Amino acid sequence: MSADPMLRSWSRWRYTVAVFAVSAAALIALFWRTALSMEATWRGNDSYQHTYLVPLILAYLVWEDRDRLARVMPRADWRGLAVVLLAALGWVLGAAGQVQVVQQVALIGMVQGLVLALFGWPVVRVLLFPLMFMLFLAPMGDFLVPTLQRWTADVVVWFVELTGVATTTDGFMITLQDGIQPWHRFQVARECSGIRYLTAMFQIGLLTAYLLYRSWPRRVAAVLVAVAVPIVANWVRAVGIVLIAYHTEGRRGMDVDHIIYGFWFFLFVLAVYIGICWLFAEPPPQRRPAVFSAETAPAGFRRKLAVIGALAVLAGVLAAYSSNIRLAGTAPAGAVLSAPPQAGDWRRTAYMGLDWRPVFAGADEELLARYSKGGTAIDVYMARYLQKTAAGELVGYGNDLAGSGWDSLGERRKATLEVDGEPVTVRYVRLAQPDRKRVVFYWYRVGGGNVSSDVMAKIETTKVRLFYKDSMSGVIAIAIDEDADMATLTAQVQNLVTALSPVSLLGDR
Repeated sequence: MSADPMLRSWSRWRYTVAVFAVSAAALIALFWRTALSMEATWRGNDSYQHTYLVPLILAYLVWEDRDRLARVMPRADWRGLAVVLLAALGWVLGAAGQVQVVQQVALIGMVQGLVLALFGWPVVRVLLFPLMFMLFLAPMGDFLVPTLQRWTADVVVWFVELTGVATTTDGFMITLQDGIQPWHRFQVARECSGIRYLTAMFQIGLLTAYLLYRSWPRRVAAVLVAVAVPIVANWVRAVGIVLIAYHTEGRRGMDVDHIIYGFWFFLFVLAVYIGICWLFAEPPPQRRPAVFSAETAPAGFRRKLAVIGALAVLAGVLAAYSSNIRLAGTAPAGAVLSAPPQAGDWRRTAYMGLDWRPVFAGADEELLARYSKGGTAIDVYMARYLQKTAAGELVGYGNDLAGSGWDSLGERRKATLEVDGEPVTVRYVRLAQPDRKRVVFYWYRVGGGNVSSDVMAKIETTKVRLFYKDSMSGVIAIAIDEDADMATLTAQVQNLVTALSPVSLLGDR
């Protein structure tokens, strides 16, 4: 008789886990593109390659809580279905706005809601940290890159000047002395921002705080230190690489050296951090033998679980079906993108296509043309998405205004151009090659309006696709060599935009 509670508990857990596994697998199968987009980012972006370890970490955390889980019994909770429904709605909105990270978080939210629906709040309370840690499966953090780059560039300039080396900076480009030699010129690229180490250390800090400490002050301190350490360590690494390259005349610290130095330096910093945290670790709570709950399953328990699991999957089916209806809509007819041979005093000239070519993956149509007037040449790039499929994303990871061979000099800034007789706030970014600089003005055309903010472009795209308006969207980018002050460059670009009017129609004339 003494084994009856254990047998009853095991039978109830086994059935609940089986229903959860089938339901979760069905949701992931329904949203397989979203799941694959997460894995593709882990594989293709070195800032998130450590995310492959997150599923293993989640399994370990659940195993660590096995004794506490044995003391509670799975209990279906209808509130979990509300979480699944809200997450499914979030996924529909993310699909409408083509915001991958929203779709990814929503898919994770559906699985989290499924845990609450099938296992109940007592189990969720035990597994609250692993469930929240599951959010790290969705790659997030790229929005911090420009800020981290700027901080790193400012610190490098400040410290190198303290050593007596004359330094100048232009955005993310740093020049030592006269800048003639290659080892006198450095760029704080994305890889030098420290985002890779920051994302990894933040997760390690959370794990350290959860596993080694019981008191909240120590937990908060461990996480704050985990955030500060990689940022400061990256500054030290960047300063060290610049000084090493400068004083060895480029024999060390250039090319792949700085990546190797950074990797080993990060491992050293990580080891020091974990070692110090371990020294101040609090004694873990004494592990008590598992005492299985003697609670008897209510009548109809299995049928209720099956119904909840089926309803959760049905919510996913409706969300996926709703999105497919909108994606299958017919795009409005329009002329193929084209550029006139002459616009006012501007004449279209030959363009080799290898100088500057932005990347907008999945665009249905693209146009790249060069216009010249006197000694001024301006390049015009347009990309249009007809929204017939989910292949293209106007604002998304991988799209790049710089293209191959150009480096960004700094963060994007605002300017004002008159487009088709109306003032439009546009953005511009400065690009550089070793012996040349460019300024690229750009804005988006969504739902018949002009926007320059990535966030607003996503919001407008969501509205367009939810309410079946004109589903065309696109980007217009105009590049000019930086051989004068910004006022003069802006005036030259404005002159071409006026001559090309109506440019906002993306070539539909």
